[in-house]
Amino acid sequence: MHKIYWHRLLLPSLILTILPLVFLVFTTKCQTKQGNTILVPDDQQKNFFDSSQTVSIQSFSVPSRYLVIPYQEFVTRTSMACRAFKLDNPGKHVTKFHPKYSKYLRGRFPYVLPYTNITYDNIENFYTKILVNKKKDTKIIKTSFANNITFENIPYIFQDGMWYPVGIKSIQRTAILVPLQDREYNAKTFLLNMHAFARRQQLTYTIILIEQASPLGYRFNKGRLYNTAINYLEKQSLNITCLVLHDVDLIPEDDGNFYTCETKYPKHTTSRVRQLNSKRGYQRYYEFLIGGVLLLTFDMYKTFNGFSNLYWGWGGEDDDLALRLIQRRMCVVRPTYELAIYIGLPHPRGLRNNARFSLLTWTTLRLDTDGYAQIESLTRIINIRQTLIATHLKLDVNADRSLNVGASMSNISSSLNIINGNVTSTIKTIRRTTTIKES
Repeated sequence: MHKIYWHRLLLPSLILTILPLVFLVFTTKCQTKQGNTILVPDDQQKNFFDSSQTVSIQSFSVPSRYLVIPYQEFVTRTSMACRAFKLDNPGKHVTKFHPKYSKYLRGRFPYVLPYTNITYDNIENFYTKILVNKKKDTKIIKTSFANNITFENIPYIFQDGMWYPVGIKSIQRTAILVPLQDREYNAKTFLLNMHAFARRQQLTYTIILIEQASPLGYRFNKGRLYNTAINYLEKQSLNITCLVLHDVDLIPEDDGNFYTCETKYPKHTTSRVRQLNSKRGYQRYYEFLIGGVLLLTFDMYKTFNGFSNLYWGWGGEDDDLALRLIQRRMCVVRPTYELAIYIGLPHPRGLRNNARFSLLTWTTLRLDTDGYAQIESLTRIINIRQTLIATHLKLDVNADRSLNVGASMSNISSSLNIINGNVTSTIKTIRRTTTIKES
């Protein structure tokens, strides 16, 4: 009869007992780490819930008919592209000239990287004197601020804040809006190239630089800059019909990527980007992304109440915008991958927005109370400088003094308090509406 050694059996039993506990703790931590969630309204499944089936998660105050979905899973699996669409196919009309028929289209755009000593005056002088006086047989222009410029002299005139192609009436009047903070060289590089690009397509256009100048030390708030600039444009007499929301670090590489707005849908043109001096080539972004370059009309922008005003720092604001489009049953159209290509200029990455997931969670609920319609009390334009190459707006992004210190997690709480108030009132409205419908 074999002798039983109980201490030998004790170790395996302890291991079998501890392993499930370790696994449980590990799984819980992973779920907590990946617990950045996003609320998606389930309005299309109205028959699924009724008064007896309403699911309520009291600790998170999630309203009925909403699904809680992991953020990363949602954005990587969701496309913002319209499933069935055709880009507008304009006919050839003398009175409504479309870039498609421009005789200056050459395909690949020969972008220029100027020297670091370039000034705004250099760029204005280039387009008003140097390029205008360029001889027809001169292919390469050499200047003190850039070498090997091959831009063509395309006849243009400047009048009342807009550039017009000579002898042509463009189909649209385009405003290219460029938000920035501490990106002076990239802003100059953008201006030097974008004027040449727009002229190849014979656009009637203006460029608006929107600089976050005050208060000093605040994190970048792209939403407030765009909302303020569009509010400013709407009050001007420029009769803008197409808005181009454009990152300062991106330069288009093909003039077949038309900077014209579609009649029914916003157009997103940043499908592929290659970083300057990178060996990785073009990178395709995830389909949910609508940042980079977005073209749309005033009415489209107002439909989803523009950008949120609450995103300080890098990350989240573009995904918030995409959720707004989804909530308003909107999608985006995109040019072909061969045409929608950009070169990305080097730039330091801004400070990450650590509150972005908390903000994204309630995007669709606060849509009507946080955005373009609320911008006037939040910002003010402290300086406007009109030149031939751009209208330069400098903004105070904290005009209401709601943030008393640098925009980090310490002052994000004040923004979150505003969100909570908006969310609470919105939830009450939803529940009140649901009660009325049920009764």
